[in-house]
Amino acid sequence: MKTVCIANDPAIDKFLEPLKEIGQLEIFHKKNLLPKEVIEYTKNADILITGPEAVGRLSKEILSKLSSLKFISLLTIGTDWVDLEYTKEKGIEVSNIAGSTAESVAEHAWAMILDLSKRVSEFDRASRLEGNYNFANFKGKEILGKTLGVLGLGNVGKRVAEIGETFTRDILGVHTSMKTVGNVKVVDKGTLIKESDVIVVCLPLTNDTKDYISEKEIESMKQGVIIVNPAREKIVNKEAVLKGVKDGKIFGYGVETTIMKEIPEDDPYYTFPNVIVTPHNAFNTIEADQRSYELVVENILRYAKGTPQNLVG
Repeated sequence: MKTVCIANDPAIDKFLEPLKEIGQLEIFHKKNLLPKEVIEYTKNADILITGPEAVGRLSKEILSKLSSLKFISLLTIGTDWVDLEYTKEKGIEVSNIAGSTAESVAEHAWAMILDLSKRVSEFDRASRLEGNYNFANFKGKEILGKTLGVLGLGNVGKRVAEIGETFTRDILGVHTSMKTVGNVKVVDKGTLIKESDVIVVCLPLTNDTKDYISEKEIESMKQGVIIVNPAREKIVNKEAVLKGVKDGKIFGYGVETTIMKEIPEDDPYYTFPNVIVTPHNAFNTIEADQRSYELVVENILRYAKGTPQNLVG
């Protein structure tokens, strides 16, 4: 059995050592490969370990050329960069690293919430770039006692809510099953949108969640709401949210953008000092890397034993 890993982080190497016990292991430290390059590196692989920063999208074009491929261990939780319809059609099993980055992403979400509420980055930029030290221009607001709304109560959403208990017991959540989750009051989307002072997006990107928050939703939100989106950028309609920021309806907006993709200097996000943009860095901690790589290996070893876990698609 041959395992091929295509990843940009050399730190992964030591974690993959146990895979030598089940067969040949090849590791390539690459990023932004062309489809033909992905095919060349992977053409004889039974198992593939990779992520979007290395290979872009695992499309039908690529997967159809990999006749030996039986299992893909993703270095991500999100699967929108993989053609899961085709992997299902071809009988290729796919696993992800669900849960391994939840703490890092949840902490990142709260870092954004607190930064926006107290206007930390905004004042920092103004003082260092413009010499503005007038605190009267940067009045913030406290989170204590406010209502927190969490859209999506998976691993990240549950952890966001748990951290939120430090600040408030008024936590609302949207959950597909509508089952109780900890101290979260599970409600419908409309109720959460109308009643929350802080809204955190913790949903996967699907056809159903694209533009999940748009002009209609923002119109029904409280004046001065804070919105943080550490999930996928397209879940929140960009034009609508920036209009809300411009009009003063939204006190601040924090967003994770596409991984390994430059944000142009003239991007509308940068027009507003109360918008925080991080190019997909919420997951990026030492601890999350370790958990992720260990889970990748565990997923593969479980597959090799005939007891696969964390399957998607």
